[in-house]
Order: sequence, then structure tokens, then C-alpha cells
Amino acid sequence: MMMRLVSWPAPQVAGLILKSKTLRHFFCGCLMLLLLTFFAAGPAYAAERVRAGVSDLTAVYIFNFIRFTDWPENSLAKDAAPDKDSVLINVLHNQKIHDTLKRIIAKPAAQKLGLALQSCNQTSCIQNSSVLFIGESDRGHFSQLLKLVEGSPVLTISDVPGFAEQGGMVEIKYHNEKLTFVVNLQAVNRAGLYISAQLLQLGEIVGRDNE
Repeated sequence: MMMRLVSWPAPQVAGLILKSKTLRHFFCGCLMLLLLTFFAAGPAYAAERVRAGVSDLTAVYIFNFIRFTDWPENSLAKDAAPDKDSVLINVLHNQKIHDTLKRIIAKPAAQKLGLALQSCNQTSCIQNSSVLFIGESDRGHFSQLLKLVEGSPVLTISDVPGFAEQGGMVEIKYHNEKLTFVVNLQAVNRAGLYISAQLLQLGEIVGRDNE
């Protein structure tokens, strides 16, 4: 039995989405709107001219992958409330993405998901994560980090080139001036995780069962 996290809400504002737009364009638009919502709301951000850089959008991609992923029942961490599961995000060696995620999960809409955030490279922290983001500085030894969580329900995400081809689950990459992603489906399945087919349609898939 899988435990479903909150699903992405269907659009409610008529006329904003043209029929000719593809699902990919809609998803990219959702990312931008979500990012602007998080960073434009509130007086603390009103005086800032926030520019959506690659790190900001990568953090939003991570957030949305969490929303579209199922973890096995009883596999998530327990927070202060013993009856409430917590998705523990561990960001390694990328302070910008960590700080952006920190602001995102502080918002009321994100708090409903029960997210927790840390930046800890100790073995126990890595193995107890629900989501592990591996930064560029770990390019030379990310395979060692993957071995630490091998067979565990830990969603591994990175922007290191070739991450998905070499056993990682989700590789976020910057290509032709836009962000896209690659998912290693075999790695996801081996960990007992499930990523929504709707989301998978928007990216590249490697490691299918018939490959």
C-alpha cells in the first residue's frame, strides 16, 4: 500500500490556458507561477525584485517532485507529532537551493505537506532522508552517496550531468535555456517509490524495464 501525498490541484481559472498549449508548457507555467507566489507574497518580499534563476527553479522542481511522488507506507520520518509523517529533504552542498526550499516550505500551502529540511552529510542523515539532493560539488563521488541509500525509499535528485544514467533517480538539467529532467525509472522502482505518470510524461525516461 502506497501513501499518497497531496496531488497537484487542477487549474480553476478559465481562459488562462489556451487549448493549443501542451502539457509541458502548462507545467512550466505552473512552476513559474508557484515560484512567483512564494516570493512575491508578503511585505518582506515586496521590496525585493526577485529573479527566478536556475537554483530557484531547481528548488521548485524538487518541491513538485515531492508532490508527485508516493512513498511506501510507514517509510517516512515521524516529526514532533507521532501520528504525522514528515518528508525529510536533505540538501547536500548547495546553499542557494537549500535557502530557497526553506522559504518554500515555510509557506502555508507547503506546510500542509509536512515537509522538513536539513543539510547534513553524515551517513545517518543521508540514510534517514526521504529526499536527497546531491549538489554539483559531489560530482566526483555521488555514486558513493547513492550506495548509502541503495534499496531504501529515498528519492535521489541532482543537477550533476549523467546522474540518472549512472543510477540516480531524477536529474534536473539546464538545456537550451530551460530546465528539464531525466528520470531513471528502474532506480525509482527498486526503491519502492512511485512517481506520477503525468509528471513522467514531461521529461525523459531512462532505465525502463525493457531496456
